[in-house]
Formats: sequence, structure tokens, C-alpha cells
Amino acid sequence: MTSPVLEAIVSKALDGLHLREVATSHNVANASSPGFVPVRVSFEGQLQELAQATAAMAPPQRAAELSALQPRVAASADPAERSVKIDQEIAIASETSARYAMLIGMLNRSLQMQQLAIRGS
Repeated sequence: MTSPVLEAIVSKALDGLHLREVATSHNVANASSPGFVPVRVSFEGQLQELAQATAAMAPPQRAAELSALQPRVAASADPAERSVKIDQEIAIASETSARYAMLIGMLNRSLQMQQLAIRGS
């Protein structure tokens, strides 16, 4: 069976990637709005730090800590990123899509292995 910790990590990663897709589409939709500042979603670093910080915890408690993590949406602090660059947004969307597909594929393989174990053949 899949580890509750692994499920929590994958679930939070999917949440963060979904939020990044929403932020990217928001940036593109508002690209021509005067004064619009693009938003970014940050969660990979937080997720990695929390996973390391909770490594010594019991799996149920660790999974609960990881599940409580919320991805952050923030306006870009970098002055060079104070306007929407469509090519950059397309690159972010492409990378996000690839990561999303990889995680879904990983979950699919995990479920297939569980089904195989249950059926016994």
C-alpha cells in the first residue's frame, strides 16, 4: 500500500502545481492590464524543507504536517519581473504541465501495483 507520507507529498505537489497553472493563466489573461504585476506560486522549497524537518516523526503525524502545508501565491518581488512576459509564462506553463503529468503517472503506477497486489496475479 502507498505510504501516507508519500501520498501527502504528492497531494501537496499536485495542489501547488494546480495553483501555479491558475496563476499562470491569470498572468496571461491580465498581461495587457496597466500596472498589473504577475504572481508566482512557490511551494517546492517549502515542501522539501518540511519533508526534511519532519523526517523523524511517526508517519501519521508526518503526513498530517505535510498535508497542512499551503502553497503561496505572491506578486513577484523581482523588479525585472514587474511585467508579464508571455514567453516566460508559456515556459512556466509547459514545465508545470510536465511535472503534473509525471506525478499523475507516478500515482497511476502506484495504483496499478496496488491492484496487482490485491488480485495476486
